[in-house]
Amino acid sequence: MTEQNNNQLAFFNGKYMPITEVAISPFDRGFLFGDSLYEVIPVYNGKMLGGDLHLQRLLNGLTAIGIISPYTLSDWRAISRTVLTTREAAQMLYIQVTRGVEASRKHRFPVVSEPTVLIFATPFTPTVTMEYQGCAATLQPDKRWQNCHIKATSLLANVLAYQQLYCNDLAENEALFVRDGVVVEAASSNLFMVKDNLIYTPPVDNILPGITRHIILQIAEKLNYQVYELAPSPAMLKNADEVWVSNSIEELKPVISIDGQIIGSGVPGKVWQELFQHYQHKKG
Repeated sequence: MTEQNNNQLAFFNGKYMPITEVAISPFDRGFLFGDSLYEVIPVYNGKMLGGDLHLQRLLNGLTAIGIISPYTLSDWRAISRTVLTTREAAQMLYIQVTRGVEASRKHRFPVVSEPTVLIFATPFTPTVTMEYQGCAATLQPDKRWQNCHIKATSLLANVLAYQQLYCNDLAENEALFVRDGVVVEAASSNLFMVKDNLIYTPPVDNILPGITRHIILQIAEKLNYQVYELAPSPAMLKNADEVWVSNSIEELKPVISIDGQIIGSGVPGKVWQELFQHYQHKKG
């Protein structure tokens, strides 16, 4: 265990403590069943980007799966700020809430338990810059559970999508999920494409309503881009001028080929460059 981890502060079930002192019960339903939700919030120079949007999404998810939040939005905000340090330029704030600990392992309700809450922050270095040359992507069938708007920790299908890339010597690629004949999102990101200077992104009717996606759409509106919520077919996506994926840590990442077919000119496009620059300004 590194010295940094030894000094890392965590919030666990109502108490602040070194993260090395956090102990998860083997009977915690998050551990046994993946019966839990999570949030990842990017933090730049001590400021949470889209913090309240992330926290409200957490509250919405808890309501959706029937876990009563032990804290209000303002409580979550205050706890998160206490966990954060300002020594790092970029941090990832991680929040996980499980349905809690029961005396025995059982699937059935009712569940008599208090939610387990864990919050901690770790430093990270943004990997996408203006000099980033883009990544390749492959299409895969969407095998996830069909409540993708709920940010559950049950991410096995997402993990296996990345494992498939790794096993085919494509570890740096993105996996793009195809459902009912259209491309809905990436394994850990939302999807965008540009065609004839118009921006398209799948609607959030059954995908994760990404906070980074939300911020990008605000920027696009401010810059007077027309945006259409449409899930493209694989052929439409491969014929795009630009393709990007977005998430809180990688921010806005350009995709320059899909299944070996070059997208646009094969380099990050001008629309991406403009939106990416404006996104950087949001970080303060």
